[in-house]
Amino acid sequence: MNYQNHQVLLVEDAPVIAKLTAQMLRKSATHKYTPVHASRLDEALAALRGGEFDVILLDLNLPDSNGLDTLSAIIAVAPDVPIIVLTATNSDEIGLRAVQLGAQDFLIKGEYNAQTFERAILYASERHRLQRTIRQLAVVDELTGLYNRRGFNTLNPDILARVKLSDARGFVCFFDLDRFKQINDQLGHARGDEALKEFAATLQNTFRKDMLLVRLGGDEFVCMGLETQPGQVAGLLQALHAALAARNAAGDPAFPLEASAGVVYFDRHSTRTIEELSAVADTALYGNKQARKRARSSAPVLEETVR
Repeated sequence: MNYQNHQVLLVEDAPVIAKLTAQMLRKSATHKYTPVHASRLDEALAALRGGEFDVILLDLNLPDSNGLDTLSAIIAVAPDVPIIVLTATNSDEIGLRAVQLGAQDFLIKGEYNAQTFERAILYASERHRLQRTIRQLAVVDELTGLYNRRGFNTLNPDILARVKLSDARGFVCFFDLDRFKQINDQLGHARGDEALKEFAATLQNTFRKDMLLVRLGGDEFVCMGLETQPGQVAGLLQALHAALAARNAAGDPAFPLEASAGVVYFDRHSTRTIEELSAVADTALYGNKQARKRARSSAPVLEETVR
């Protein structure tokens, strides 16, 4: 962080305290802090939506919000920005609750100087970075960068809930690589890892960013999301197979990269659980894989619509 310019959102309704805090920030000999002042919660939320900040200094009691509700509102808009709560009370209970809700630290007004203030900012930023890294490692597949099974279990309820509130239908699509075992057996596991990474990248380039992409394990992948236009998913699957075919036809690849797929659609009236939807998609995947083995051609993807 040294010698970089750090944007600081200072949320404080008392002009004197805001001025003193900004002066402390400017006293740093090794860091440059640029404070942006907001005296109300609505001003702070507007600033967060319109710009990027490295840290938030937050007074919980504002003209338009009080207590921990203020912190919750800020976290909802800026979950990836470290927060230090500035409180006028020496109650450890408030500070502890703030940290439990997601703040990185809390300071009591009048009990810190420029040095301790800067140290708190640096430690809070590093603590937040480490926490974010740990969270990402827990839900992200290390090899491909897609979400892992834990990430899928964590995030699929959000998509199910979105379908319940939408006229668009949802989908779950399972993939696995054709003849992946041959790549591992004949060319080695390093080549197998290359195949997995390349297929993951092709999925990312094909499907929308708001769709959930997952490597469940081995050569098994999942895409889940909402179909915003009729036929959209079928078109994306065709684009995926076309991209793989173009890749295989170009140059002299060390191994062919092909995939089978099975998709299940569901709407807001569906009563199926994610386990049941996954089972239907997996069955469709197996059928498509067998058809591709027989034909060794781009057989149509098997699909089901369930309620």
